[in-house]
Order: sequence, then structure tokens, then C-alpha cells
Amino acid sequence: MPLHKLLPEFLQREDETANEPDGPVLHECRHCGSKFDEAPTTCPVCGASEIATYEFSSEPAESEPPDDSSNGNETDAGPDEADTGGNSGPD
Repeated sequence: MPLHKLLPEFLQREDETANEPDGPVLHECRHCGSKFDEAPTTCPVCGASEIATYEFSSEPAESEPPDDSSNGNETDAGPDEADTGGNSGPD
């Protein structure tokens, strides 16, 4: 199917209820850490205007199966200490 026929369907907006959070919402002042149920324009405690909004999903998170490539034997990815030649650092 040509792209120009698919594009309008792809760009079509979903209904307005999809924009509403499906779980609890927390508003928090980035300056003093005060928490609010409704988003204020400025923090009533310290007067800062930087208010963070956190939306929490009410759906349980899907747990991913454990990665089989990790068998618990992790190695240090740091530099190889055997190649130092006995030098402890710059003179």
C-alpha cells in the first residue's frame, strides 16, 4: 500500500481519554522536594517554578525473563594489571 494512503491513519489522533494518565500522578518541586496532588505554577513552599510531574502506570510491569548470557560469573572489565611491568605510576 502506498505511503500517502497509510500516513493519514498513522497521524490520526487518538481519543482524548488516551492522554489522561492511567495511574497516580505526583507533582514535586525540584528545588525543595515538596509534593503536591495538583500541579502549581510555583512552589508554595519555596517559590521555585520548576515543578516535576511523575506519572505512574497502574498496569503491572511486564517482567523480562532473565538473560541467559549472564551466568553469574562477571569479570572485571578494567585494565589488565599484569601488563604494568612493575611500575606503580608516573615518576
